[in-house]
Amino acid sequence: MKKTITFIALSLLIMACSGDDDTNTTAPDVVTETQVLSNYATIVHQSYLDSYTAALELQTAVNAFLASPSAATFDAAKIAWLAAREPYGQTEAYRFANGPIDAEGTAPWVIGNEGQLNAWPLEEALIDYVLLGSEAQGAGIFDFNIVSSDRTIDAASIISLNEFEGNEAAISTGWHAIEFLLWGQDNSDPADATAGLREFTDYTTLENANRRAQYLRTATNLLVNDLNDLVVTWANGGLYRTEFESLEPSVALRQIITGPFTMAGDELSSERMIAPVDSEGGLNGWGQEDEHSCFSDNTHRDIFTNAQGVDNVIFGRYGTITGPSFYDLVQQENPEQAEALLAASENARALVAAVANNTQPFDFLILQESSQDTNRGVVLQAADALITYGDVISASAAAIGINLQ
Repeated sequence: MKKTITFIALSLLIMACSGDDDTNTTAPDVVTETQVLSNYATIVHQSYLDSYTAALELQTAVNAFLASPSAATFDAAKIAWLAAREPYGQTEAYRFANGPIDAEGTAPWVIGNEGQLNAWPLEEALIDYVLLGSEAQGAGIFDFNIVSSDRTIDAASIISLNEFEGNEAAISTGWHAIEFLLWGQDNSDPADATAGLREFTDYTTLENANRRAQYLRTATNLLVNDLNDLVVTWANGGLYRTEFESLEPSVALRQIITGPFTMAGDELSSERMIAPVDSEGGLNGWGQEDEHSCFSDNTHRDIFTNAQGVDNVIFGRYGTITGPSFYDLVQQENPEQAEALLAASENARALVAAVANNTQPFDFLILQESSQDTNRGVVLQAADALITYGDVISASAAAIGINLQ
């Protein structure tokens, strides 16, 4: 399937952004930390709700495909996956904030399901067959070639195998497990903009077709449930929303700004952009295997939505929601620093858009660059701008008395 499926998906994407009772707020003349935190919680809940709603549409499309397998229903499931990634990508700025998705510990509000939702890169052979040359090798869970005596494909079994024995590449759940089950490996030449070419007949006539279908259904259902848990806990009166609202405002503010600071300055820029540029790993000998969404060739959209999520938190906006923001607090305290923050955001946004809108696929672009280059290509220019944006977020936090270092 050609990369143009992405644009089909985007044309079908409808982001509701209208579920909370407290949306459509506007920033007052004087902004307080408490107002910023309230608007942040509204945004978090609504964006998780949009992601959950889109995942339900993916679930419907997967079930329709499995009930009546065909090229058309298979493509529809892929389109639904791409569409569902759009709102989810923006929620990644809520990580690193000691929130329910990735906090550690035994507090009752800790869900800790980020790795179950979105871990990568994925060792494909754990799940299904892979092609080495023209030969299919291994079949992972389907042939039971795993360190486990449990041969049942259900939620408990695939959860138990996710990152089992500390192997971070042993990914058996979440977005990218589903992605692999829909697209298969991308063994194409990066220059031809072709994603993975799994055929729908993998679910009809190929060996283990029924088990493959059960895996796809189980992983999709688990994704929906995991997102619903985040929606519920962030809703008004939800377990973590209540905990969050009880925090000392200065503590909560530091936590929420740590998310976009880390996403821009490290996770997105370094792990998701610079690392694949410099990677020599993968079955094909290039950084394609270190792409975030390497099977569907959707990494360019992941980068864009992750960067959008950073801006959402910094400027207190998401869809139709706008309200008191971290930027407003900085502007009140230090207008010059606020101007620098806005400029860093605009520069990063423009350079990330140059990657997202490039006529060449991401897996081709990363082959053209090296972090040792003095003449930076479009990927590394965007990564550098995001690192700078992270630094400016840190300096802006310091301007209002918050130390992020």
